Amino acid sequence: MALSAKEARSKALSKVGILRFVPGKVRAIIELIRPFTLLAPIIGGTSAALISFKVNGGTVAAPVLYMGYPFVRWDFPEALTIIWGVIALVFVNAASNSLNQAVDLDIDRINKPYRPVPRGDLSQDEARTVAWFFYLMTLWRASWVNSTFAFFILIIMLMTIAYSVPPIQFKKRLWISNASIALTRGMLGFVAAWCIFDDNPFNDPTPWAMGLIMSIFIFGTITSKDFTDIKGDKKFGMRTVPVVYGVKTAARFTAVFFVLPFFLIPVMTYLKLLIPETFIMTTMVAWGIYVLVLIYEAVYKKEDNVLENSPVWKHMYLMLLALQLGFLIIYYIYY
Repeated sequence: MALSAKEARSKALSKVGILRFVPGKVRAIIELIRPFTLLAPIIGGTSAALISFKVNGGTVAAPVLYMGYPFVRWDFPEALTIIWGVIALVFVNAASNSLNQAVDLDIDRINKPYRPVPRGDLSQDEARTVAWFFYLMTLWRASWVNSTFAFFILIIMLMTIAYSVPPIQFKKRLWISNASIALTRGMLGFVAAWCIFDDNPFNDPTPWAMGLIMSIFIFGTITSKDFTDIKGDKKFGMRTVPVVYGVKTAARFTAVFFVLPFFLIPVMTYLKLLIPETFIMTTMVAWGIYVLVLIYEAVYKKEDNVLENSPVWKHMYLMLLALQLGFLIIYYIYY
Protein backbone atom coordinates (compact mmCIF):
# COMPACT_ATOMS: atom_id res chain seq x y z
CA MET A 1 0.00 0.00 0.00
CA ALA A 2 1.43 3.37 -1.04
CA LEU A 3 2.22 5.89 1.67
CA SER A 4 0.50 9.26 1.71
CA ALA A 5 2.71 12.35 1.44
CA LYS A 6 2.25 12.97 5.17
CA GLU A 7 3.17 9.38 6.07
CA ALA A 8 6.18 9.43 3.74
CA ARG A 9 7.40 12.70 5.27
CA SER A 10 6.94 11.30 8.79
CA LYS A 11 8.92 8.17 7.86
CA ALA A 12 11.66 10.30 6.32
CA LEU A 13 11.93 12.47 9.43
CA SER A 14 12.30 9.38 11.58
CA LYS A 15 15.43 8.51 9.56
CA VAL A 16 17.26 11.83 9.40
CA GLY A 17 17.94 12.53 13.07
CA ILE A 18 19.40 16.00 13.57
CA LEU A 19 18.42 16.99 10.00
CA ARG A 20 14.84 17.37 11.25
CA PHE A 21 15.91 20.82 12.49
CA VAL A 22 17.20 21.90 9.05
CA PRO A 23 14.81 23.92 6.82
CA GLY A 24 12.65 21.62 4.68
CA LYS A 25 14.06 22.39 1.22
CA VAL A 26 17.68 22.24 2.39
CA ARG A 27 16.99 18.99 4.22
CA ALA A 28 15.39 17.55 1.09
CA ILE A 29 18.48 18.39 -0.98
CA ILE A 30 20.76 16.81 1.63
CA GLU A 31 18.60 13.67 1.55
CA LEU A 32 18.64 13.75 -2.25
CA ILE A 33 22.43 13.49 -2.45
CA ARG A 34 22.42 10.63 0.12
CA PRO A 35 25.35 11.64 2.37
CA PHE A 36 26.11 8.09 3.62
CA THR A 37 26.96 6.96 0.09
CA LEU A 38 29.42 9.86 -0.25
CA LEU A 39 31.72 8.29 2.35
CA ALA A 40 33.07 5.93 -0.34
CA PRO A 41 34.40 8.68 -2.65
CA ILE A 42 35.72 10.63 0.35
CA ILE A 43 37.64 7.73 1.88
CA GLY A 44 38.46 6.01 -1.42
CA GLY A 45 39.61 9.21 -3.08
CA THR A 46 41.73 10.25 -0.11
CA SER A 47 43.24 6.75 0.17
CA ALA A 48 44.11 6.51 -3.53
CA ALA A 49 45.63 10.01 -3.58
CA LEU A 50 47.73 9.39 -0.46
CA ILE A 51 48.97 6.01 -1.71
CA SER A 52 49.90 7.62 -5.03
CA PHE A 53 51.70 10.40 -3.17
CA LYS A 54 53.64 7.83 -1.12
CA VAL A 55 54.50 5.54 -4.06
CA ASN A 56 55.71 8.50 -6.09
CA GLY A 57 58.19 9.55 -3.43
CA GLY A 58 56.18 11.97 -1.33
CA THR A 59 56.39 12.16 2.46
CA VAL A 60 53.73 13.32 4.87
CA ALA A 61 55.08 15.39 7.75
CA ALA A 62 53.41 14.94 11.13
CA PRO A 63 51.47 17.94 12.50
CA VAL A 64 53.40 20.04 15.04
CA LEU A 65 51.60 21.25 18.16
CA TYR A 66 52.21 24.70 19.72
CA MET A 67 51.15 26.17 23.05
CA GLY A 68 50.10 29.39 21.35
CA TYR A 69 48.34 30.45 18.14
CA PRO A 70 47.95 28.79 15.61
CA PHE A 71 48.33 25.79 18.01
CA VAL A 72 48.84 23.35 15.14
CA ARG A 73 51.11 23.66 12.12
CA TRP A 74 51.06 21.01 9.38
CA ASP A 75 53.68 21.27 6.67
CA PHE A 76 51.73 19.35 4.02
CA PRO A 77 50.69 21.74 1.24
CA GLU A 78 49.62 18.78 -0.95
CA ALA A 79 46.65 18.32 1.39
CA LEU A 80 44.81 21.11 -0.43
CA THR A 81 45.30 19.35 -3.77
CA ILE A 82 43.85 16.16 -2.32
CA ILE A 83 40.87 18.05 -0.93
CA TRP A 84 40.06 19.62 -4.32
CA GLY A 85 40.31 16.26 -6.07
CA VAL A 86 38.19 14.45 -3.51
CA ILE A 87 35.57 17.20 -3.69
CA ALA A 88 35.24 16.51 -7.43
CA LEU A 89 34.65 12.81 -6.70
CA VAL A 90 32.07 13.67 -4.06
CA PHE A 91 30.30 16.08 -6.42
CA VAL A 92 30.02 13.52 -9.23
CA ASN A 93 28.52 10.99 -6.79
CA ALA A 94 26.09 13.59 -5.45
CA ALA A 95 25.10 14.46 -9.03
CA SER A 96 24.57 10.80 -9.89
CA ASN A 97 22.40 10.22 -6.81
CA SER A 98 20.30 13.29 -7.60
CA LEU A 99 19.84 12.47 -11.28
CA ASN A 100 18.88 8.88 -10.53
CA GLN A 101 16.12 10.00 -8.17
CA ALA A 102 14.86 12.62 -10.62
CA VAL A 103 14.51 9.99 -13.37
CA ASP A 104 13.17 7.26 -11.07
CA LEU A 105 10.23 9.19 -9.63
CA ASP A 106 7.60 6.64 -10.69
CA ILE A 107 9.69 3.72 -9.42
CA ASP A 108 10.40 5.45 -6.11
CA ARG A 109 6.70 6.14 -5.59
CA ILE A 110 6.42 2.37 -5.22
CA ASN A 111 9.78 1.38 -3.74
CA LYS A 112 10.88 4.40 -1.69
CA PRO A 113 7.99 6.87 -1.24
CA TYR A 114 9.81 8.46 1.71
CA ARG A 115 12.49 9.96 -0.57
CA PRO A 116 12.27 13.74 -1.12
CA VAL A 117 11.00 13.67 -4.73
CA PRO A 118 8.13 11.15 -4.42
CA ARG A 119 6.97 12.65 -1.13
CA GLY A 120 6.78 16.07 -2.82
CA ASP A 121 9.47 18.05 -0.97
CA LEU A 122 11.40 18.41 -4.25
CA SER A 123 10.05 18.39 -7.80
CA GLN A 124 11.64 16.39 -10.60
CA ASP A 125 12.89 19.63 -12.14
CA GLU A 126 14.46 20.71 -8.86
CA ALA A 127 16.18 17.32 -8.49
CA ARG A 128 17.50 17.60 -12.06
CA THR A 129 18.72 21.13 -11.34
CA VAL A 130 20.62 19.87 -8.29
CA ALA A 131 22.11 17.06 -10.41
CA TRP A 132 23.29 19.34 -13.23
CA PHE A 133 24.63 21.87 -10.71
CA PHE A 134 26.82 19.18 -9.15
CA TYR A 135 27.89 17.88 -12.57
CA LEU A 136 29.01 21.37 -13.59
CA MET A 137 30.78 21.86 -10.26
CA THR A 138 32.50 18.51 -10.81
CA LEU A 139 33.91 19.63 -14.16
CA TRP A 140 35.00 22.97 -12.76
CA ARG A 141 36.68 21.41 -9.74
CA ALA A 142 38.34 18.57 -11.71
CA SER A 143 39.83 21.00 -14.22
CA TRP A 144 41.87 22.56 -11.40
CA VAL A 145 43.71 19.31 -10.62
CA ASN A 146 45.24 18.05 -13.88
CA SER A 147 44.09 16.93 -17.33
CA THR A 148 44.39 13.19 -16.64
CA PHE A 149 42.30 13.47 -13.49
CA ALA A 150 39.71 15.55 -15.38
CA PHE A 151 39.62 12.96 -18.18
CA PHE A 152 38.76 10.11 -15.81
CA ILE A 153 36.20 12.27 -14.01
CA LEU A 154 34.55 13.06 -17.36
CA ILE A 155 34.27 9.33 -18.14
CA ILE A 156 32.69 8.73 -14.74
CA MET A 157 30.23 11.58 -15.35
CA LEU A 158 29.15 10.24 -18.74
CA MET A 159 28.72 6.71 -17.39
CA THR A 160 26.59 7.87 -14.44
CA ILE A 161 24.38 9.88 -16.80
CA ALA A 162 24.06 6.88 -19.11
CA TYR A 163 23.12 4.73 -16.11
CA SER A 164 20.02 6.78 -15.34
CA VAL A 165 18.88 8.56 -18.50
CA PRO A 166 16.96 6.99 -21.43
CA PRO A 167 17.44 5.79 -24.07
CA ILE A 168 20.75 4.24 -22.94
CA GLN A 169 19.73 3.75 -19.30
CA PHE A 170 22.20 1.10 -18.17
CA LYS A 171 19.92 0.46 -15.19
CA LYS A 172 17.58 -1.49 -17.52
CA ARG A 173 20.34 -3.69 -18.91
CA LEU A 174 21.06 -6.30 -16.22
CA TRP A 175 24.80 -7.08 -16.16
CA ILE A 176 25.68 -3.77 -17.83
CA SER A 177 23.97 -2.05 -14.90
CA ASN A 178 26.14 -3.84 -12.33
CA ALA A 179 29.27 -3.36 -14.45
CA SER A 180 28.74 0.39 -14.88
CA ILE A 181 28.38 0.90 -11.12
CA ALA A 182 31.40 -1.31 -10.44
CA LEU A 183 33.57 0.59 -12.91
CA THR A 184 32.61 4.09 -11.81
CA ARG A 185 32.58 3.49 -8.05
CA GLY A 186 35.29 0.86 -7.90
CA MET A 187 37.91 1.15 -10.63
CA LEU A 188 37.67 4.56 -12.27
CA GLY A 189 37.10 6.61 -9.14
CA PHE A 190 40.15 5.08 -7.49
CA VAL A 191 42.33 5.49 -10.59
CA ALA A 192 41.15 9.09 -10.99
CA ALA A 193 42.19 9.90 -7.41
CA TRP A 194 45.55 8.21 -8.04
CA CYS A 195 46.06 10.67 -10.91
CA ILE A 196 46.03 13.60 -8.49
CA PHE A 197 49.77 12.90 -7.98
CA ASP A 198 50.52 10.74 -11.01
CA ASP A 199 49.30 11.99 -14.37
CA ASN A 200 50.24 8.70 -16.07
CA PRO A 201 48.59 5.89 -14.07
CA PHE A 202 49.47 3.36 -16.80
CA ASN A 203 53.07 3.30 -15.52
CA ASP A 204 52.06 1.58 -12.28
CA PRO A 205 49.77 -1.46 -11.88
CA THR A 206 48.94 -0.59 -8.25
CA PRO A 207 45.78 1.53 -8.75
CA TRP A 208 44.46 -0.88 -11.39
CA ALA A 209 44.99 -3.91 -9.16
CA MET A 210 43.28 -2.23 -6.19
CA GLY A 211 40.53 -0.88 -8.44
CA LEU A 212 39.94 -4.31 -9.99
CA ILE A 213 39.47 -5.93 -6.58
CA MET A 214 36.98 -3.24 -5.55
CA SER A 215 35.17 -3.38 -8.91
CA ILE A 216 34.68 -7.14 -8.67
CA PHE A 217 33.44 -6.70 -5.11
CA ILE A 218 30.94 -4.02 -6.15
CA PHE A 219 29.83 -5.88 -9.30
CA GLY A 220 28.23 -8.62 -7.24
CA THR A 221 27.46 -7.01 -3.90
CA ILE A 222 25.68 -3.97 -5.38
CA THR A 223 22.79 -6.36 -6.09
CA SER A 224 22.06 -6.14 -2.35
CA LYS A 225 20.40 -2.78 -3.02
CA ASP A 226 17.92 -4.30 -5.47
CA PHE A 227 16.06 -6.75 -3.24
CA THR A 228 13.82 -4.10 -1.68
CA ASP A 229 13.05 -2.58 -5.09
CA ILE A 230 11.68 -5.62 -6.92
CA LYS A 231 8.06 -4.44 -7.13
CA GLY A 232 8.77 -1.07 -8.74
CA ASP A 233 11.68 -2.31 -10.85
CA LYS A 234 9.58 -5.11 -12.32
CA LYS A 235 6.69 -2.78 -13.14
CA PHE A 236 8.91 -0.31 -15.03
CA GLY A 237 11.18 -2.78 -16.81
CA MET A 238 14.34 -2.52 -14.71
CA ARG A 239 16.18 -5.81 -15.35
CA THR A 240 17.98 -6.25 -12.03
CA VAL A 241 19.30 -9.63 -10.91
CA PRO A 242 16.43 -10.26 -8.42
CA VAL A 243 13.82 -9.29 -11.05
CA VAL A 244 15.28 -11.53 -13.79
CA TYR A 245 16.45 -14.54 -11.77
CA GLY A 246 14.37 -14.40 -8.59
CA VAL A 247 15.31 -13.67 -5.00
CA LYS A 248 17.06 -16.92 -4.07
CA THR A 249 19.25 -17.10 -7.16
CA ALA A 250 20.11 -13.40 -6.81
CA ALA A 251 20.99 -13.92 -3.15
CA ARG A 252 23.34 -16.79 -4.01
CA PHE A 253 24.91 -14.64 -6.73
CA THR A 254 25.56 -11.64 -4.49
CA ALA A 255 26.77 -13.87 -1.63
CA VAL A 256 29.69 -15.12 -3.74
CA PHE A 257 31.02 -11.58 -4.15
CA PHE A 258 31.13 -10.93 -0.42
CA VAL A 259 33.94 -13.52 -0.30
CA LEU A 260 35.52 -14.02 -3.76
CA PRO A 261 37.33 -10.64 -4.18
CA PHE A 262 39.41 -11.14 -1.03
CA PHE A 263 40.96 -14.29 -2.50
CA LEU A 264 42.20 -12.12 -5.38
CA ILE A 265 44.47 -10.23 -2.98
CA PRO A 266 47.04 -13.06 -2.60
CA VAL A 267 46.91 -13.53 -6.38
CA MET A 268 47.76 -9.85 -6.86
CA THR A 269 50.62 -10.07 -4.36
CA TYR A 270 51.96 -13.24 -6.04
CA LEU A 271 51.93 -11.43 -9.40
CA LYS A 272 53.74 -8.49 -7.73
CA LEU A 273 50.93 -6.12 -8.60
CA LEU A 274 50.60 -5.28 -4.90
CA ILE A 275 53.17 -5.33 -2.12
CA PRO A 276 53.37 -8.68 -0.22
CA GLU A 277 51.99 -7.25 3.03
CA THR A 278 48.66 -6.60 1.30
CA PHE A 279 48.06 -10.32 1.89
CA ILE A 280 46.91 -9.32 5.42
CA MET A 281 43.64 -8.03 3.95
CA THR A 282 42.64 -11.54 2.93
CA THR A 283 41.39 -11.84 6.52
CA MET A 284 38.35 -9.80 5.43
CA VAL A 285 36.99 -13.13 4.18
CA ALA A 286 35.77 -13.68 7.76
CA TRP A 287 33.62 -10.54 7.50
CA GLY A 288 32.27 -11.74 4.17
CA ILE A 289 31.31 -15.10 5.68
CA TYR A 290 29.40 -13.27 8.42
CA VAL A 291 27.44 -11.40 5.72
CA LEU A 292 26.69 -14.74 4.05
CA VAL A 293 24.96 -15.79 7.27
CA LEU A 294 22.88 -12.59 7.20
CA ILE A 295 21.88 -13.25 3.58
CA TYR A 296 20.94 -16.84 4.41
CA GLU A 297 18.77 -15.72 7.32
CA ALA A 298 17.08 -13.03 5.23
CA VAL A 299 16.31 -15.30 2.29
CA TYR A 300 15.59 -18.67 3.83
CA LYS A 301 14.03 -17.73 7.15
CA LYS A 302 11.60 -15.04 5.99
CA GLU A 303 8.66 -15.49 3.67
CA ASP A 304 7.84 -11.82 3.19
CA ASN A 305 9.90 -8.64 2.76
CA VAL A 306 12.99 -10.60 1.76
CA LEU A 307 16.08 -8.57 2.71
CA GLU A 308 13.83 -5.62 3.62
CA ASN A 309 15.65 -3.52 6.23
CA SER A 310 18.53 -6.00 6.11
CA PRO A 311 21.98 -4.81 7.22
CA VAL A 312 23.51 -6.53 4.16
CA TRP A 313 23.53 -3.34 2.07
CA LYS A 314 25.22 -1.39 4.88
CA HIS A 315 27.82 -4.12 5.30
CA MET A 316 28.54 -3.85 1.57
CA TYR A 317 29.37 -0.16 1.94
CA LEU A 318 31.34 -0.65 5.15
CA MET A 319 33.40 -3.46 3.58
CA LEU A 320 34.19 -1.21 0.62
CA LEU A 321 35.38 1.51 3.01
CA ALA A 322 37.46 -1.08 4.88
CA LEU A 323 39.12 -2.15 1.62
CA GLN A 324 39.99 1.45 0.78
CA LEU A 325 41.37 2.21 4.25
CA GLY A 326 43.15 -1.15 4.42
CA PHE A 327 45.13 -0.44 1.26
CA LEU A 328 46.06 2.99 2.60
CA ILE A 329 47.22 1.77 6.02
CA ILE A 330 49.26 -1.12 4.64
CA TYR A 331 51.02 1.01 2.02
CA TYR A 332 51.87 3.70 4.58
CA ILE A 333 53.26 1.16 7.03
CA TYR A 334 55.09 -1.22 4.71
CA TYR A 335 55.87 0.53 1.41
